[in-house]
This record gives sequence, C-alpha cells and structure tokens, in this order.
Amino acid sequence: MMETLLAIMALILALTLAGISFIAYKKSHLRPAMYLVIAFLLMAIKKTIEMASLAEWIARDVGLIVGALEVLVLALLVLSLWRR
Repeated sequence: MMETLLAIMALILALTLAGISFIAYKKSHLRPAMYLVIAFLLMAIKKTIEMASLAEWIARDVGLIVGALEVLVLALLVLSLWRR
C-alpha cells in the first residue's frame, strides 16, 4: 500500500515538473526547457509502467523497458544542462 502511494506521488511530481518546464519553455523558447519537459514526461511514463507491472511474467520485460527509459531520462537531463 505504501509503495503504491509513493509511486503515485512520484507520478504526480513528475507531471507537475513537466508542466512547470512546459510553462518555462513557452515563455523562453529555449531547447533545454523542452528537453526537461520530455525528460519529466518520460519519467511519468516510467512510473506508470512500473506501477502496472503486476504480472510476474512481464517483470523481466518491464525491467528492460524501465532501464532504457531511465537512461533516456538521464541523457536528456545531461543534454539540457549541457546545452544551457
């Protein structure tokens, strides 16, 4: 139960940060803000996939997908800081 609540809070936080980054992008039109929007949306997708992995037979595939999304999110965060 606590794990589900923490996952929902992380999902809400990721979507909130994506919204804030989108507002920053609309005002400044800077690409790093757009990279942050994409990164936070991918983080929300990752959390949704993690929460949906209830069946044990898809746990391995979900682990691969989540790992790939984590690498992509980190790459976008580094790219947004580097392009700044």
